[in-house]
Amino acid sequence: MKFGVAVKGIIRKDGKILVVKRSDCDAHRPCAWETVGGGIDEDETPHIALHREIMEESGLKVEIIEPFNVFSFKKDDGEFKIGITFVCDWIAGEVVLSEEHSEHAWIDPEDFTQLNSVQSLHDEINMYMEKYHG
Repeated sequence: MKFGVAVKGIIRKDGKILVVKRSDCDAHRPCAWETVGGGIDEDETPHIALHREIMEESGLKVEIIEPFNVFSFKKDDGEFKIGITFVCDWIAGEVVLSEEHSEHAWIDPEDFTQLNSVQSLHDEINMYMEKYHG
């Protein structure tokens, strides 16, 4: 079984969070909304990987505030991933999406319930709201 580690960022700006929509031709959960992130490369720390992934997928510079959640999932190709989500604050830049995503939005966290996504991410955003918007 393939195994990997992923990092994700809940990026905050002016009370909103950034969400991105996976490309409709993506092999894993096409058209699903998610937070920005991806896999950790060999010899990368989680923080370095998250800064790289956020820059690659959104073009933004962020400050990583703290680890927020640990999760796991199995990709459609059978790879098992452990993930770490960090809360991040936007520092600079305008969103420029990579080919991995087709849309983005800065939304109020409570509006995430209206988006097509995996249940575990809906649960994570609810936990985020309880901690930071409660």
